[in-house]
Amino acid sequence: MKNKITYLSLLLLFSCSSNSEKTIVIEEVEDDTTVIENNLLETIYYSIPSPLETTILLKDKGPKFSKDLLFPTIELNNISQKQHVALLLGVLSTDLNYAMIYEKQNETNQLLEQVIDLAKLINLSTVINDETKNRIDQNINNKDSMQIIISDTFWEIDNSLKSNENHDLAALLVTGGWIQGLYLASGLSVLDSTNKAIEDIIADQKIVHENLINLATSFEYNSDINDYIITPLIEFKEVFDLIEIQEVDADTTTIIFKDNEYELGNYITFNFRDGDLKLIHSKINLIRENILTQIL
Repeated sequence: MKNKITYLSLLLLFSCSSNSEKTIVIEEVEDDTTVIENNLLETIYYSIPSPLETTILLKDKGPKFSKDLLFPTIELNNISQKQHVALLLGVLSTDLNYAMIYEKQNETNQLLEQVIDLAKLINLSTVINDETKNRIDQNINNKDSMQIIISDTFWEIDNSLKSNENHDLAALLVTGGWIQGLYLASGLSVLDSTNKAIEDIIADQKIVHENLINLATSFEYNSDINDYIITPLIEFKEVFDLIEIQEVDADTTTIIFKDNEYELGNYITFNFRDGDLKLIHSKINLIRENILTQIL
């Protein structure tokens, strides 16, 4: 049996700028194809930012809170398909963290109630429920505790879905979170076009997007999800391909996903052309609108 390289961990790409140090830990192991594929899939899961990581980074880079960027309030009782619920749960989890990290109590409470209601629809009430809400209410003035509670709850939801073999729902949870995270970042960039740090966050999504597509296309979905979410996300590659990559020599290495394989490379930076950021915002907004008009 041939030796294979399994990537045990990598630094979350959304939590560092293009010029930040990206590290990996690798281990050479003997394993069969199935286990290696599962390990790679798990690596992909953890290479995509959680809602909390997304919103902490956005706030850290300076833009003010914009309520207009939140996903519109909808009637949750009209949602019946579990895959639709999981996708929306990812979207609203990002909004929940966005409101929480900016200490917007009214928005946080409203979004938390929606997240709890959605969790009940896919049998996750043991993970997030009124007890969760009570814990958050008790710590509403302690941002650090709030971050821990909400972040832990998100990963418990994700792990619960995977442990119950609902991998398609877990993938859609991550996908929905990424869609709304990129929408927030690109929307904030439109509001503050001189903010280079936000540009760097968006540029990093060129690589994260490759991981997301490899994750999302690993499972089967209903026709609505395929037509209005997965296919447009795959086509989003054409937008990211417009961003020029410049490789910079460095002593440390970064991970590059190329030809369906992870490769080690040098530092890389991304160069936007005029109009690229607005195009990214426009395209991700169309996918987000599909959730509203075609999925829900």
